[in-house]
Amino acid sequence: MLLTKDAHEAAAVLAGTPGAVIAYPTETYYGLGSRIADGAGIGRIVAIKGREASKGMIVLVSSMEEALALAVIDARQQGLLGLFWPGPLSALLEARPGMHPLLAPGGRVALRISPHPLALALVREAGPVTSTSANPSGLPPATGAAEVVSFGLALDAVLDGGKTPGGLPSTLVDLTVWPPACLREGVVPARTVMEKAAGL
Repeated sequence: MLLTKDAHEAAAVLAGTPGAVIAYPTETYYGLGSRIADGAGIGRIVAIKGREASKGMIVLVSSMEEALALAVIDARQQGLLGLFWPGPLSALLEARPGMHPLLAPGGRVALRISPHPLALALVREAGPVTSTSANPSGLPPATGAAEVVSFGLALDAVLDGGKTPGGLPSTLVDLTVWPPACLREGVVPARTVMEKAAGL
């Protein structure tokens, strides 16, 4: 397993190794990532995480343009996301055809642009990647590379970005309805999202 502080090296593992799964830092916890077109990698994440991952995974993108390639996003939704991205807000949106069913259950996909510089650099180089917390089911999510390694997960690489803040996860909002519905309270208060949405 490669342990690196270089997002370029981690992206090369994802791009060059079919079925690759890596851990990387985000603005909350470490996440597990494979490229979203890599069905073998997504399957490995489910095996690594256990049943929890089969409930669906968030997808990290690096720009609104990437988001628009994966999901149908109207002007009002774009306006709201533009107020919070990059940031700890994940948005459930109507998925475009062709996405892996674990990433778009029921035809909907959850997207986020992470503000963490290493996560953003990784996605810019490797393309959109999955994001689910780096821990076996039943254990708390990791906030450091050494903690990820200690779990003994079958990973190809760990991108070491030092300690992450932990605490609350990203807020998850359903933008397939309007006004939006909060599915998971997190770093961004749901009330703040609803107030901004009301002004659009």
